[in-house]
Amino acid sequence: MEMIKTKTTVTDCYEQAREALKAGDLDKARDLADFGIVKVADARNEGMDIDDTLDDVRIGLWLERFWYFLENNNLLLGQDEEFEFPTR
Repeated sequence: MEMIKTKTTVTDCYEQAREALKAGDLDKARDLADFGIVKVADARNEGMDIDDTLDDVRIGLWLERFWYFLENNNLLLGQDEEFEFPTR
């Protein structure tokens, strides 16, 4: 089986995450949003600034979009878990 490599943009990740959410595939929606965040983080690691653009959108705005997408759709992992901070 031959694999075809395609380039996925940050816009693709966001749009596909929204489509997966509409289809009720929450795990896929979360994975795609997380992948979008990774792509933005890679751009930052390569020296891009928060005000630089990817796919004609500011990097800072991409981070907000993905964060709000995950948060508003209850897709954040571990959000239902209680965490106790260690005390001395």
